[in-house]
Amino acid sequence: MKNQIFIVVTLILVIGLISPLGISTTKAQTSGTSITLYAGSVNSGSGTYGYGLSASKITSPGPTLNLVEGTTYTITVNNVSNMQHSFEIVPSEAIGTPLWGAGIDTTSFIPAGSSGSVTFTPSQTGSFYYVCTVPTHISLGMWGNVVVSSASASPTIPEFPSALALLFVALAIAAITALAAWKKIIPSR
Repeated sequence: MKNQIFIVVTLILVIGLISPLGISTTKAQTSGTSITLYAGSVNSGSGTYGYGLSASKITSPGPTLNLVEGTTYTITVNNVSNMQHSFEIVPSEAIGTPLWGAGIDTTSFIPAGSSGSVTFTPSQTGSFYYVCTVPTHISLGMWGNVVVSSASASPTIPEFPSALALLFVALAIAAITALAAWKKIIPSR
């Protein structure tokens, strides 16, 4: 009999812990995402330029930006170089009209030691590029890939099903309390 009660209590606890995970709803993140890039030399004096996620990790090509269609992003580019740079997202690895208005100082350029920002919302999925529009900088390595996925394929943020979780926690506490009370009433053999 004690084994049967232990099994029932264990099942209640397991179901209580697993259920909120299996039935939680999901909600895609749709705004407020910030990305900071650094523009500069890949290696000091190398003549190769790029972008990085930190001033000490600039690469050519730059890091891939994975974006979600319909999500609003603010990209800030910090120019850690001794020359001017810029940023724009374009359909091909060439200077063009920035997609979704995602361009920073594309004709006036970001001065050395300065930064610029742009806020935009991708409205189509696919593979694109980000480039520096300073003449010859693309050929010197200042570009990276942009991948925009659909909102339904994006990672989601689980919402916590609080009412259901509280119900199972209450059941688990009641079961443990009942088991403890039952053990006091019936002595061990």
